[in-house]
Amino acid sequence: MNTKAFFHSKSSDTAFKATILDSFSASKFFTERKPQNKLIQSQTWADSHIDLIALNLKPAANIVTIAAGACHALAYLSAKPAAIHCIDENAAQLALLEIKAKALIHLPDYDAVLKFLAQPHQSDNLKRYQRHLRANLSDQASHYWQKRNLLGRPRYYAFSDNLQEHGYYNSSLRALRFILIQLGARFDKLHQAKDLAQQNLIFEQAILPALQNKYFQFLMQRRYVLNRLGFNQNQITRLKNANQDELSQILIQRLRRLLCDFSIQENHFAQQVIGQTYQIQQQQSLPLYLQKDVFPQLRQFAHRVHPHQHRLIDFLQQQSEQSIDAFVLQDHLDYLHPDEIKTLWQEINRCAAPGAKVLIRSLGTQLPIPQSVFQSDDDIIWQTNATRNQELQNRDRCALYGSLFVFEKIIKNQ
Repeated sequence: MNTKAFFHSKSSDTAFKATILDSFSASKFFTERKPQNKLIQSQTWADSHIDLIALNLKPAANIVTIAAGACHALAYLSAKPAAIHCIDENAAQLALLEIKAKALIHLPDYDAVLKFLAQPHQSDNLKRYQRHLRANLSDQASHYWQKRNLLGRPRYYAFSDNLQEHGYYNSSLRALRFILIQLGARFDKLHQAKDLAQQNLIFEQAILPALQNKYFQFLMQRRYVLNRLGFNQNQITRLKNANQDELSQILIQRLRRLLCDFSIQENHFAQQVIGQTYQIQQQQSLPLYLQKDVFPQLRQFAHRVHPHQHRLIDFLQQQSEQSIDAFVLQDHLDYLHPDEIKTLWQEINRCAAPGAKVLIRSLGTQLPIPQSVFQSDDDIIWQTNATRNQELQNRDRCALYGSLFVFEKIIKNQ
């Protein structure tokens, strides 16, 4: 494989707590704008198990997805696709995708991959990068990982630290978790839970009071804090429209579901939120792309991952009619104006093969697509099953989204 072509060209304890909150909320940390071409997220906040069930991919499928943290795209390799096209305007996210894919291909074995991508504080990962990965990266990805950060260290040092703590949203989550701990939250107690009943009890007694604290409620009403955590104005509006509760109450409900409805020991999303590293001794708790059972297939097909630095609409306009079997949009539509969604859907409609599926997530509970987009072609039906969508949503361990939708393209008289 030509590695250079792999990357295509984005008075009291209360007083003490209040002081901490004031310093955080007033700092540049929360008020700075989202950076461009810097790492936003180091893992994907979407359950790959649910994606694969929803899409029911056949071998040799042609897939288009938002790149995000790359975990989901790499998990799709277990379905033996013909190609996975990962789209992102942010070159940093594509550099992350590439180094993860190249780790699957070029590191000596599964244990080396697990240490490089999942285990924190592995100094030998610097040697693994130099010996096995650097020469196999594209020029763009190599430039990104070789560039030094503000501390003077090359970015690839993230793999000797804790990769899951790196990224714009991750640092924001870490700061918010610190604040909640100062307000009395005891996330560490969740590690002791033996079952869901104990998780619920611990949440009520050791975490909920901090979430209900007036200072936390104040922060959750600040747009700049929500922006820093990854919510844009469209998503904030969708969250508010989900029901009549205060936004902070909606977020508490989502967090309760994340921490209480699924076993902590088997939910890496919950582990990341509470500051726990991947539990490598328990395979079922790892992201799918890091599980040993699928490693041989991922290693075999990882060269079929293709990063593209484009807008999604621009990429689709370059594709042939009926050439794509699956579209994974994640929450991309939450960020778009209805007119942009209509234009994007026209291209999806054109590029989708018969039987193609589209997977959509939204922070809100309503479908983020204007109904008018489905009325443009009498020969095509986009079919969805509301009951099945809700079943999949209920099983999604990430739990932070309000809805999940799967559409299938049906051509009449075929």
